[in-house]
Amino acid sequence: MIAVRRVAILCALLATFAGGCGNKKEGASAGSMSDEQLIRETLTEAITRWHYGDKAALYDNEFEYLQERFTFDDYLKFGELKLDADTVEGINAKKIELFGRDSARVEAEIVFKGPTGKISRMNDTYWLWYHRGRWIRPTLSLFRYQQQYEQSRQAADSAADAEAKELGDE
Repeated sequence: MIAVRRVAILCALLATFAGGCGNKKEGASAGSMSDEQLIRETLTEAITRWHYGDKAALYDNEFEYLQERFTFDDYLKFGELKLDADTVEGINAKKIELFGRDSARVEAEIVFKGPTGKISRMNDTYWLWYHRGRWIRPTLSLFRYQQQYEQSRQAADSAADAEAKELGDE
């Protein structure tokens, strides 16, 4: 049962960075890239970093509330992050479905190369969110908690603005 859970977690983590290599139009700048291209490019960078042992790639794809609550060192202590991406040969986005510039569903194929050289493939569907000006696929943080965090922060900012106005009016 533990092995099944680890495989499931590994697959989820790998899918975190699903996207494969996108085709960039010649001369296209980041400002003119489509969301599909941005998703592919961002996630390809993240899986490449993770493949080479840079677990900050995972932390960089978490929602803000988690990053404020846990330091990177705390994040590294979570058991799910002890897995490696060294057997991943490639990740291909089969289909990307955008829901405005809010979220996207990616149907991905993950290609693994085993120790004997055998290639295996796994398909799954993953969710990504547009957050702080870029697309992310969190490993541990959840969208609903980020929404709660943003609502609390907005209420605190409104209260601070009201207090500042009140003090300025005296």
